[in-house]
This record gives sequence, C-alpha cells and structure tokens, in this order.
Amino acid sequence: MYLTVLLLGLPLLTSCTGSSEEPTRALLAAGVNNPSNNTYQIRFFQSSTLQPGNFDLARRVGSWDLDGPIVGLLYRRSLQQGVNDQLWVLTPSRLRRFNASNLSVDDVGTPQLDGLDQALPVDCSRGYLRQGQSNLLLVCPPAPAVPTPPIEAYRAWLIPFTATALPDPLDFSNPNLVRLTAPVRLTLGPNDQLLYLTPGQFGQYDFVNPFIERPLSLSGSSPTDLIFVNGQALGLFDDNDPTTTDTTLVAWNLGATSEVGLVRDANLAARQFARGAPPVFVLGTGLARFEGGFQLPRENESGLSRSRRYSTATVGIDQFLYIADQDTPTLSVIDLTVNIASALTSAGVRTSSLGSFQERIAGLAFIPVE
Repeated sequence: MYLTVLLLGLPLLTSCTGSSEEPTRALLAAGVNNPSNNTYQIRFFQSSTLQPGNFDLARRVGSWDLDGPIVGLLYRRSLQQGVNDQLWVLTPSRLRRFNASNLSVDDVGTPQLDGLDQALPVDCSRGYLRQGQSNLLLVCPPAPAVPTPPIEAYRAWLIPFTATALPDPLDFSNPNLVRLTAPVRLTLGPNDQLLYLTPGQFGQYDFVNPFIERPLSLSGSSPTDLIFVNGQALGLFDDNDPTTTDTTLVAWNLGATSEVGLVRDANLAARQFARGAPPVFVLGTGLARFEGGFQLPRENESGLSRSRRYSTATVGIDQFLYIADQDTPTLSVIDLTVNIASALTSAGVRTSSLGSFQERIAGLAFIPVE
C-alpha cells in the first residue's frame, strides 16, 4: 500500500522535480557549528545552485549568527492566514522560532524572532524537534549513563505552533508513560498523538485514552529515530556493537492487533531518517531508500561509498535529497527522479563544501520561497 501511494503521488511532483525546466525557488538552510572559534551560523543557499546538473558555484544568499551550537532546525510552512512561516532553531540551552515568511533566493535579511525565544531548563545538546499537525514536539534526552536512566530523566514538551512560551512538560510520571522502559524515541502521529519506541514497546498515546501498544524483543539495542509517514510509524535501532554494520527497521501501521514488521540489513548502519519524507531514506554509515526493503545505491556507479558517514538529511519538494557528511562540512545532493538503486550514476550526485574543514553541518531545512 505504501508503494502504491508513493507511485500515485509522483505525477503531482513532475512540475517541481529535478528534471523540471524551472527549478523550485527555494533555500537550503544549513546549521553550521565551529566550536574551535565559537562560530555558529545558519547559512542559506540557493538550492538550485547545489544540485547536480548545475555547474555554477554554490550560492550563499546570507547567514544568521547564533550564540550557541545548533542542535537542530525545523521549517514549517504555514497554511493559516495571518500566521508566519516558521524556522525553529534548537540549541543546547534555547528554543527559538524565527519568521521565515520574508526569505527569498536573493535576501534572507537579519533574523526576526516570531514570538518565542525560550531558555530551556535542562541541557538539550542531544535534543530533537518533531513536527505534528498543530504542535511541535521538543525532546531533550538525558546524557548517556550507566545504568540507563529512567524514563523520568527525559524532558519533552508539546508546543503549539503559535505558543509564546514553553508549556508544562509532558508528565512522565503519568501511569501511561512511567511504564516505558528507556531508552526511548518519541514523535507525533495522527492528530498529534504521541508515538513512542523502546527496545520492548512500540506504542501510541493520545493523552486521554489508554495507550495502544505492540511488544518488541530488541533488548540490548537502542532506538535511534522514529517517524510517522503514510499511515505508518517507522523506527530505527542501533545494535550497540561498534564492530558491526547493521540496521534494524521496525514498521507498524498503528493497528491495535497488527504485527510490527522487522527489516534488517547488514550492509549499512542507518541511525536516522531523512526529514521531509516521503520518499523514506535512512542514513548513518551508508545510505538507503526504504520501500518495504532497503535499496542501496551502487557504489561504483554513484560514487556513494557505503562506509561514508552522514549526519543529517532532508528531502525537498523538488525531489532532491540533501545530505550532510558527518566528518566534513560537505553536502551531497542526489537527484531522486532516477532510481537510486539501479539507475543512479555519479552525474546524479553533486557535492559542495558549505564551510571550512573544522566546521560541521548540524541540521538542514529545505525552505520553498515565492
């Protein structure tokens, strides 16, 4: 069913794919950190100048300076009249929401806060942001510890998109949540229900009714990412064995009695999903497209080594995958209008440096502009 939905959706995208005569007018925002000289910036690039088939230099439109390391970026296009497009920026100590309505491929101006600039009561250097229908989920996991910290050590907030301050955090002493076994990954599902994934539990909770949950048997593994797309919750696990390359993906359609599907592959160590899915991409050590199974690009033809490590990625509505190296400030852009497994050649991949050698890309956001 997932593949059917994906194929039906493809004709709707033909006007804004990589093969389109008029490329989508968009910016790619890249969060770049350089702790050695305390430089932290959001750099905005004209997306079309980063793409394969374009031989011009990557064009930086402008930059915003921040006062701390960038942990994550999240762009939200507003569908409500009178509500600004938003760029949410997470640092270890603050959550900020910026007005993104006036950005263009020619000018990004200076950062304009959009009503929220909130200090966080905990260290959120390992935090993440997830978008729902009406709310943003902010999760601040505790620092790694032995033994594993209890679920109460996590902090998370369900934040309305129009909020001007942090609401009360989620209550992990609630009987429906305190029973969760850490480590845990969280995201938002349909109607902003809370989805959770632990080594032994895959569930959803709507904050009113009892939870719906399916059991898992992945003790010794740690969940590393969780998304909801096309009616499915998809999660990734790390086997915590640094000597192996292995990926475990779990899939659940949120049915109260349906089984959780398990897909494993020993050819890559995927630890997170690209944002902006579908299509669904997994990345970490190596890269693959997921459609019921893993489709890995052919190394010799694409030039994408399976030992290459990636830190973050996003899929644009222009049908390009923007993916950042973990070890260098290098961005690769992949044309998704060709089959990544069998038809992707090096001509469909372009790499660009977005900074100097000591800098790292911590987050990406694809921002369509008028």
